[in-house]
Amino acid sequence: MPVLSYFNLTEEEQAELKLLVWQALEKAVEYGTRFEPAPPKSQKLLTPLSCFVTLYVHKQLRGCIGTYDAQNSLWQNVCNYSYYSACEDRRFTPLEKKELSALSFEISVLSELQPLQNAGEQALLEQLQPEIDGLLLKDDYHSAIFLPTVWQSLPTAESFVQALKQKGGWSRDYWSDAIQIFRFETFVIESGE
Repeated sequence: MPVLSYFNLTEEEQAELKLLVWQALEKAVEYGTRFEPAPPKSQKLLTPLSCFVTLYVHKQLRGCIGTYDAQNSLWQNVCNYSYYSACEDRRFTPLEKKELSALSFEISVLSELQPLQNAGEQALLEQLQPEIDGLLLKDDYHSAIFLPTVWQSLPTAESFVQALKQKGGWSRDYWSDAIQIFRFETFVIESGE
């Protein structure tokens, strides 16, 4: 995964975030509650940054929730979205304790959203950088976001954008000048297996 030029974490900071995810998941499956530890000392972890936490069981998607609007610090978002991914992703039943042994995860820390001019869908397709760009589309009624990791299953710009529109409630062939377009990159921390 690409490393963002503006953002990096030390091995210790990454290890601390991974530990927070495991603690949050264990508390979620054991008690059905969110994990609220004491704040870390690292200034980077205290910085308000948006993130998504993606869970996999046997390498199959098991939950993914996050935010593109950084209201809370990175460590708080990691704790909260670990819980939400495990217990509140509507696509899945809540994570069970027996699944933890087969679980892996990714923490995707988002760069700032970069607005793009809406010059039509074809212009967007030509601008996208596969496996680098994440994409957010929104209008008054719909919104949808794909992380750069989604390129692994939707490798062309056309399939990526069409699936994102469908996720947001638009038809695959819909386009409007009212759609707002935002591009971003991610710094990804993987749990391993």
